Amino acid sequence: MSLHRSITLASAMAISVTAGFTHAQGSSGNSLALEEVIVTATKREQSMQDVAVAVTALTDEMILEQQINTSEDLTKLVPALTLQKGSNPRQTSFNIRGIGTQSFSTAVEPSVSTMVDGVVMGRSGQAFMQLLDVERVEVLRGPQGTLFGKNSTAGVVHIVTQNPTEEHSGEIMGSVLSEEEYRAGLTLSGPITDSLGYRFSASGDDTGGFVKNFYTGNDLNGSDNWSVRGKLRWIGDNLEIKWASDYGEGDCDCTASPIYSLEPFDGNEDDVNEILDLIDPVVPGDENDEVNHDKEGAFENEQWGHSLEMNWDIGDFTLTSITALRGWKIEGKADGDIDSQPIEVLGFDQSGSTDQEQFTQEIRITSPTEGRLNYVAGLFYFDQQVERQFIRAFEIVPGDPGFGVADFDADTKNWAAFGEATWNISDAWRLILGARYTQDDLSFTFGRTREGFPVGVPDPVEPTSKSTNEDDLSGKIALQWDYSDRGMVYLSFVQGYKGPAFDLTFGTDPTTAEQVDPETSDSWELGIKSTFLDGQLMLNAALFHSLYDNFQSQAFFDPDGLPDCPDDNPGCDPEDEPGGFFLINAGEVQTQGLEIDLLYQATENLRLSGGLALVDATIEEYDMGNCSDGQKFRGECPDGLQDLSGGDMPHSPDWKLNLTAAYTWTRDSLFDVVFIGAVTARDEVQYGLHQDENTIGDELTLLDLSARLRSHSDTWDTTFFIKNATDEFYSTAIYSAPTAFLANGYNHRVPKQHERTYGVEMRYRW
Repeated sequence: MSLHRSITLASAMAISVTAGFTHAQGSSGNSLALEEVIVTATKREQSMQDVAVAVTALTDEMILEQQINTSEDLTKLVPALTLQKGSNPRQTSFNIRGIGTQSFSTAVEPSVSTMVDGVVMGRSGQAFMQLLDVERVEVLRGPQGTLFGKNSTAGVVHIVTQNPTEEHSGEIMGSVLSEEEYRAGLTLSGPITDSLGYRFSASGDDTGGFVKNFYTGNDLNGSDNWSVRGKLRWIGDNLEIKWASDYGEGDCDCTASPIYSLEPFDGNEDDVNEILDLIDPVVPGDENDEVNHDKEGAFENEQWGHSLEMNWDIGDFTLTSITALRGWKIEGKADGDIDSQPIEVLGFDQSGSTDQEQFTQEIRITSPTEGRLNYVAGLFYFDQQVERQFIRAFEIVPGDPGFGVADFDADTKNWAAFGEATWNISDAWRLILGARYTQDDLSFTFGRTREGFPVGVPDPVEPTSKSTNEDDLSGKIALQWDYSDRGMVYLSFVQGYKGPAFDLTFGTDPTTAEQVDPETSDSWELGIKSTFLDGQLMLNAALFHSLYDNFQSQAFFDPDGLPDCPDDNPGCDPEDEPGGFFLINAGEVQTQGLEIDLLYQATENLRLSGGLALVDATIEEYDMGNCSDGQKFRGECPDGLQDLSGGDMPHSPDWKLNLTAAYTWTRDSLFDVVFIGAVTARDEVQYGLHQDENTIGDELTLLDLSARLRSHSDTWDTTFFIKNATDEFYSTAIYSAPTAFLANGYNHRVPKQHERTYGVEMRYRW
């Protein structure tokens, strides 16, 4: 970050703090005062304005008003949260403040921890689900390891679902959207006995394809999903027990990626013209949403889980136990359109499946909040098995195909002791200390077979096993000053830890595979949380700086002309390696910036909410970075490697903004009307770690509009809405195509809302 920008950010923070001193007011019973927002960012229920953590809380009303149906859509409401979009959930992950998972290896931990009702998801792909009957979503920004574990070095996305109600109630909903998209949902809740209640929810959607394939006539990238959840809650005199089970399935022909650009370079005009003739009538371009190829990829996704939560009041203390078992499976054809043309290229085909199961147990004790000292302390255990099979085939010689099958699994065991204590030094000053001790045990088994013509498929290897273990002690210290009953300032230092990893992909050589060291981080944060105008306005800000060491990333090594490998890069030997993707400790990564959150009840009828994130996420040290195929084709990486130091982290725009305005037109008869306008805007964004100038997405501004008819009795509402009202075409990813198929060509992933869509949603409650 430049000196000028650092001064600007610091000045903005200082102005916010000064405003807090000058304008914070006590409560005067203002009828327009905002409702208190409760979060569990410190593993106990507290007002969002009282916790010394940068957290965004999205209520069920916010999620409903903007038709946020899947976890992917949460990026529209949280500026610091971005999506690293792959062709399927396994290759997709969340980023927070520019930090996310930069590898598709089976034995790599996520950087953003996703949780449902206190249960952590062991793999990034599990995070992407329908938002079924949600009470709120909390997004904690920055390392959260002391309380939430090693999978939270970038932050936490915590989805909290609704509990059973004390009275019988229900809701049914349905929506119809343009381009053949349909959604439906059902919720039933109520008491079974005086102490036992239930809640059942179900939802499903059917989304039509929106990428035309001229070769088959099919519309691709459509999907079908459905999910159910059941919840029981028993409340005794001093004991609460909650049981929850969920199951969901989905399938999608989601691997169609249109050609984004195909430009001649260095005398290959004839090759480009030949491809253009083959794919006619498709015209490559940054607004292309059509393909013409002979193979169509698809995947199926399945997820399930069970959890038992018990909260036992022992005097003024609460003992909590959360026991959970979860599973996730995804399988399908991978990269079905890798050549982007209606031709059979060497009989190339590949497919894979991943099967994950996990068991987690957390036990913690929570002290009362009264008194000079209060604390949360606990133990955590995590046991995960991930099994994967990947098949790749080439038919270089007609009638004699060669194919390889890799079977591998990774087992992770983790246990930890954690705690966080708050010492109330005085009525206004608080000192917060936290720590987590973590023990990781990681092992894998890898084997690969090969049959047929032995070209294009790696050598077979006998099943081989390896293991490693690491431990870590990470800490947190924060000082909080409650300068009035309407505001506070905090300064915190937090350490993060992401466990060791192994490089497990189709081309792995287990005989030379070595452990990739844990990734660690140090993060500073200066924050302010204030409430103004007698409770009508909540304005929070956070200024942050985080440095990540031994950043785990994926790189491509080419043995031809490869320079000497650094000592801290395992698996890299120029004389032995065949070339391919490798998982390494890339070096240092830094993220710093300013975040602002706003919630304002301007009048009885007008409410504003939103946020701004200024994030400078950069690669500080990475002297053996990978190159895109386009860069290598153009001669920009003659050795197949480049120094990426000083480059931008991918999927992290320098600024991102969201702002929502909701105006209620109060009517005397039947229903009120709520008019809602939501703007999401961002700076240009680099989609690749390799810094290819051709994988940069343009600045983007999206506008969503809706009108919600809401009955006075709140028994029904009908919402008419337009998504992407200005018809702004955009991509969620741009990547370089394989040089062997599209020399100097690029593909992009196109979302459903790359063009204007509209629809109506109806809900009825009883």
